[in-house]
Amino acid sequence: KEWEGIWEIFWGIFYWYPAMTLYSLLRKIPGDLMNKIDPFRRIPICIGYIWGLLSMTIFGMWPKVEGWENLEILREVKKNGKKGKLKPAMYVANHCSWMDIPFVSRIFGFLNYKIIAKAELLKVPILGKAIQVGGHITLDRTNRRSQMKAFKSGVQWLKDGVNLVTFPEGTRSKNSRMGSFKKGAFKMAQAVGASVVPLSISYADKVQPSDYAFPAKASILFPKAVIKIGKPISTEGKTDDELLEEVWIAIAGNLPDSQKPEKNTPIGAN
Repeated sequence: KEWEGIWEIFWGIFYWYPAMTLYSLLRKIPGDLMNKIDPFRRIPICIGYIWGLLSMTIFGMWPKVEGWENLEILREVKKNGKKGKLKPAMYVANHCSWMDIPFVSRIFGFLNYKIIAKAELLKVPILGKAIQVGGHITLDRTNRRSQMKAFKSGVQWLKDGVNLVTFPEGTRSKNSRMGSFKKGAFKMAQAVGASVVPLSISYADKVQPSDYAFPAKASILFPKAVIKIGKPISTEGKTDDELLEEVWIAIAGNLPDSQKPEKNTPIGAN
């Protein structure tokens, strides 16, 4: 049952980590060459997605993604009427498994995005290196300076046209049910008027339960995880609480009964 996890770690050790290390070294070359070539650190995102293709495709572990059509409202329309790229947005998801992070990458493919992650994840082998080199945003909620730095980084990434991803529960659910949301990350989207895209991730906990070190159940034999992309939610003219509630309800509404919030679960958390 753990072959899937061993396979992922193999590619992590012999491909992902060395590639990230090489990229990190290249950015230290005098003359700032890599910053000119890759100012928004998209290359590490592509490296990570290739790891996903190598490690997850063979076992059929990619989630089924529904609701692609909902993203079309974010697509820019050029003066000649032709459709352009998607506008940057904040993608918000529930969180009940380690697999949520690579699963979300399926939505972006080789497009650039940055995850808002707990600072503790920097200590995780391979993943920590990827977070650091990829320019992802780390946050220590007990440190006011860290919070301000994360806010400024998130706002700048959105201004630069880079998508953000956050799991506002702040940690993985222990019982698979969605919990309360912390509102901090939403302020980044509000600051630049970016839309919030709700993502409902179902059955990731069946692929890798919260107490498993490795993905133990390949989707070929067990229920496949599903990501439902909801309709983008405008941040314009909404208070923090109004936006948080709208996003929370949208995500909960697309989850299976086994993952919906328990009765009387507060929508917001400090």
